[in-house]
Amino acid sequence: MSSMIVDSLKHATNRCNIYGGFFVFGIGITGNILNIIIFTSLKTFRETSAAFYMNVTSAVNIFQLVVGLLSRILITGYDIDPTKTSSVLCKARQFTLITTMLIIFSCMCFAAIDQFLLLTNRGRHLCNLQVASRLVIVAFIVSFLHGIPILIFQDLYPPPGTGQTSCSSINTGYSIYYSRFLFPVLLGILPLIIRITFGLLAFINVRQLHNRRVPIVRLERDKQLTAMVLIEVVVDVIITLPYSIYNHWYSSAVIFSDPISIAQNQLISSITRIIFYGNFSIQFYIYCCVSSRFRRQLVHVLTNIYFKYLQEKINRRQMNRVAPRSIVEVNTVL
Repeated sequence: MSSMIVDSLKHATNRCNIYGGFFVFGIGITGNILNIIIFTSLKTFRETSAAFYMNVTSAVNIFQLVVGLLSRILITGYDIDPTKTSSVLCKARQFTLITTMLIIFSCMCFAAIDQFLLLTNRGRHLCNLQVASRLVIVAFIVSFLHGIPILIFQDLYPPPGTGQTSCSSINTGYSIYYSRFLFPVLLGILPLIIRITFGLLAFINVRQLHNRRVPIVRLERDKQLTAMVLIEVVVDVIITLPYSIYNHWYSSAVIFSDPISIAQNQLISSITRIIFYGNFSIQFYIYCCVSSRFRRQLVHVLTNIYFKYLQEKINRRQMNRVAPRSIVEVNTVL
């Protein structure tokens, strides 16, 4: 009886990893590409530092989904795990995952802080592309430096040739830092607190803009970006908390020896991890739901810019095909 329960739980875990993983991966790649298209096509976004942070986030999200989620689907869904046989791949995957997460959450925090400063008289001068570019560069450098211990302490354990190997930390101190601080705090509670605080402050400030003499275009843009940032924070809280709570509980829980408990734990881990990857997948859909202006901008970019560009390109090809034929006919007549 217990073996049937274990098999059912393992099957559910496998289906969750495959179907849930590919669903999140598909909507994530599509949504992030559309975000990049919109943020780079419209002048109102190209000149806005908050949109610049969102654009960088979308680009790094794609990298995170390909390296992190897609490899996770192969590992847990199809039992294809090259990190168990290659020390280089073991280190590279973990380094990439943590580094890109730090960059993404840093840019999300920058966007919330930027939107708050933009709505204040004293901090508005800091909200420009030059400052934003420098902060993003700093985030990349700090995140890469933070990942150096991963390249040192992450390895195959036990060493190849000694039996079943796994890609894990070989340093007890770093394992404690990883499970007790990195995921629960640095990639969990801390960025959420920063984003919630500055998101609410920005929301309060944007409501006061009606009492000031602010150009309508700027007012609409600021209201749009503030709403996008604030609602994104709320959704991310819902998405991040289950995985953060699970990681904190798992790091302090006793080691399971019962097969049913192990299978249940694996299923919970898979579900919370898939939900957590929503952090890197659903921004575009949040923006579409929150902002009618963003939806109009999406339609404008796709139809009036890219569709017209493709149509003109097709027309040019057709004209190039017709032109040689007419030349041949003229030569024949002559």
